[in-house]
Amino acid sequence: MPCQYQNIYLIAPELAGSPAQDVPKRLLEHGVNIGLSSFFSGTPRLAYTRVIDVELLDAGLIESEIDAALFAGSIRIGSQCYIESGHIPAFHNQPVKLSTVQINDGPVGQIQIGDRVVLQGVAILAYQRVEVGDDVIFGPMVTIMDSSGHPLLGRGQAGEASRIRSAPVRIGNGAWIGAGATILKGVNIGEGAVVGTQAVVSQDVPAFCVVTGNPARIVKRLLGEPIKTAETLGMEKLQMA
Repeated sequence: MPCQYQNIYLIAPELAGSPAQDVPKRLLEHGVNIGLSSFFSGTPRLAYTRVIDVELLDAGLIESEIDAALFAGSIRIGSQCYIESGHIPAFHNQPVKLSTVQINDGPVGQIQIGDRVVLQGVAILAYQRVEVGDDVIFGPMVTIMDSSGHPLLGRGQAGEASRIRSAPVRIGNGAWIGAGATILKGVNIGEGAVVGTQAVVSQDVPAFCVVTGNPARIVKRLLGEPIKTAETLGMEKLQMA
């Protein structure tokens, strides 16, 4: 028996990407915490989502409807952030999408965004917790998910929602995340790290390191000893010969 999804859209989803009109006020009314001087260019898409096992619902073992009050404060945007959701920029972009998720009657996921963060068409999905530090810059259309959103086995079978697994994601202060990158569950990106364009990050990234590729691998250290690649190791052997 498949899962059922219940959604509360904080602003009508069909307005996503349209010119921003009273966005902070409308989000504050739904319990989103927004710091001082944060600016919205275009209208983002924010949602509270509940994923439920239908058999539990039919048996009366869980609440029948999503409770907006439980989601209050689950999304926090710090001070002096810039949130770009418009289609006007010359580069490819889409509305910023922030979604916090509850499974059945469990705890609500949390999205915590620090101060002076730049979001451009970024999608963040939190079943448990996604935490972004201060002074983080995202290129356009980055995806961050602390869960794959479904179990590996038994799709459409009883207990599907209960078997969804998640692990927190944390992005340290001053990190740069390149356009189109994907950051998967359980990843910790260190302070000052750089994630290359279109990289798929499934493992932790140490502080002040550059990663690229799919799967992402360290290609450079911004502090300390350089990374030794197969090419540089070959040159060292020639020099020693």
